[in-house]
Amino acid sequence: MITVDKLNEIEIEDDVERLIILRKRLNLSQYQFAQAVGVSSSYIGQVERGKTLITNKFRARINDFLKREKEMYEKDIFSNF
Repeated sequence: MITVDKLNEIEIEDDVERLIILRKRLNLSQYQFAQAVGVSSSYIGQVERGKTLITNKFRARINDFLKREKEMYEKDIFSNF
């Protein structure tokens, strides 16, 4: 049953949903994302299906990946100046 009237009322429920949204916004497959953060694609699938909890170690790997991506993006946009 849907209890939301507007798109902006939708809230992210948990870290699993946050992970799925992040991966999809980056336009990466489970395999590509797994390679980037240093885990197996089956692990990503298990986490996304709620079969495995997100550990602090995995969260740290994601944060490290995001930090590297941000640094590479910043270098790219300023490299022409």
